Amino acid sequence: MAQALYRKWRPQTFADVVGQEHIVRTLRNALQTGRLHHAYLLAGPRGTGKTTIARLIAKAVNCLAPMEERPCDRCEICRAVTDGRLMDLMEIDAASNTGVDNIRDLLEKVGFRPTQARFKVYVVDEVHMLSTAAFNALLKTLEEPPEHVIFVLATTEVHKIPETILSRCQRFEFRRIPLTGLVGQLQTIATAEGIEAEPEALDLIARAATGSMRDAISLFDQMAAGGAVTADYVRLMLGAERREVVQALLQAWLDGDLNRGLHVINEAVDSGADPRQLARQTADFFRGLLLMRVGAGESWTDPTAEERLRLQAMAKQAQPERLVQAVQLFSEVASERRAGWQPQLPLELAFVEATLPSSTVVAAPAPQTPPVSSIPPVASSASVTSAPVSPVIASSPDAPPPTQTPTVRRAPSRPVTTPQTSPSAVQDTPAPKGAVPAAADAGLSDTVNARWREVLAQVRPVNLGAFLRDAHPVGVDVEGFLVLGFQHTLHRNNVDKESNRGIVETHLSQMFGQRILVRCVMEKEWQPGATSAPAAPKTGAAAKPGATSRAKPAPAVVPPPPEPPDPLSDDELIRRAREELGAEVRIGE
Repeated sequence: MAQALYRKWRPQTFADVVGQEHIVRTLRNALQTGRLHHAYLLAGPRGTGKTTIARLIAKAVNCLAPMEERPCDRCEICRAVTDGRLMDLMEIDAASNTGVDNIRDLLEKVGFRPTQARFKVYVVDEVHMLSTAAFNALLKTLEEPPEHVIFVLATTEVHKIPETILSRCQRFEFRRIPLTGLVGQLQTIATAEGIEAEPEALDLIARAATGSMRDAISLFDQMAAGGAVTADYVRLMLGAERREVVQALLQAWLDGDLNRGLHVINEAVDSGADPRQLARQTADFFRGLLLMRVGAGESWTDPTAEERLRLQAMAKQAQPERLVQAVQLFSEVASERRAGWQPQLPLELAFVEATLPSSTVVAAPAPQTPPVSSIPPVASSASVTSAPVSPVIASSPDAPPPTQTPTVRRAPSRPVTTPQTSPSAVQDTPAPKGAVPAAADAGLSDTVNARWREVLAQVRPVNLGAFLRDAHPVGVDVEGFLVLGFQHTLHRNNVDKESNRGIVETHLSQMFGQRILVRCVMEKEWQPGATSAPAAPKTGAAAKPGATSRAKPAPAVVPPPPEPPDPLSDDELIRRAREELGAEVRIGE
């Protein structure tokens, strides 16, 4: 059976290691100065060389060659490590030996002297899988091991290792191997193994490996099983698409051409491209355009010199905000694990959402409205307005109109359309400044009612939304106020507070794109007929000659009787239940 290429081409000396020069330099200096540590922690992504470096440490500390040549990979110790037959090198898989008993068995053998080499090296792979008890059992020995023992711990999830372990180790962070390093190593392997490979094919394999040398060599080994490694064959196996197709998709996005972009996506999928792989490539290109747009294009090393000029021109046509949105949308599609009944559907939706103007995808921004404090608080029981107000007492048709002078008026907290109020009296009361006329917005109540659930879900704070759940829009009064009808007095009173009512008005105004003022009433007191004002009576100039009818004087507005004092208002528990939970106290039921 042939040996896998990633095992055959595992680095056997420090000079063979690719992409981890900072770690190699530190270890070589420690060897030459004799400042070896008793415990090392190797952390980083998979396939970046952690196990390889651990074995090289075991070689280097026991190598029989001169210090500057270690590890030489020629002496008996180095060959024994390479062949896996050195008894003083113990490799332990912590994923399979997670319990405290496994660690205790290991620690019992630590005290024995090495049989062949100078040092016994314990390599614990995936050390983050150990249990808490196993970590605790390892602590003391890891802190003060025998002088002939070196521990090398390797992990891909360093955040799961206790701080007590981390503080006892020298920590090395492994980096993802750059694209140039992966391509160079693959080219070396192809030449040595006599495998014909196109440079573009090696580039595609290296990109698919995402910084992992082991993944890159394994993919290359798989592709080489079919003979010559060509770019078309790699695309077919990986489900990847040509760079020209991705760039055509980007150009359709820039031009806002949905038809062409969707056609490109469907042609690519029909040709065998994997939608998630295509989304991943597209997100990578959008990221590159974003880097170019903000002036960091030199950090994007993927495009060729010819491509870079074209992509720089494309980047100048796009706004950074749209590029950020596109990167997010296509990244979500690329990370989606489940495949639906229509695999390309998430990719198509991402393209459509990224291409359409923001106003057609996201809710349109509300027009600028004055802050809550500047909205005329006409619905407050203690608010004051300086708008000119006509007297509500009707006079005879022949009487001269009263002089309009600025006066102070208190707006009632309850609706003025009570059973004791005449239509003519209500008609003579002018609408507050900035309010929506009822005639111009007859369908406002239906519009708000259709989205009332959405209003309730978005109102903050939450307790205010809880009070509003007792209400629903019942109509628009003659003054242009949106009337909210409540079932319970407690909920009505809480929403009708000036601060809460201002929040509701501001939220409604922003959601529906127009100025909306609110009046809170008890639903049983609301008269639906009050949504339209009656026709005004004809004045003396327009009355028919000889008409003897006289307008009856309107009765004075009778304010509603005050509510009796609440005997439980001083109880702290009841007060909090009312304010935070919307509770209502019922006595005698």
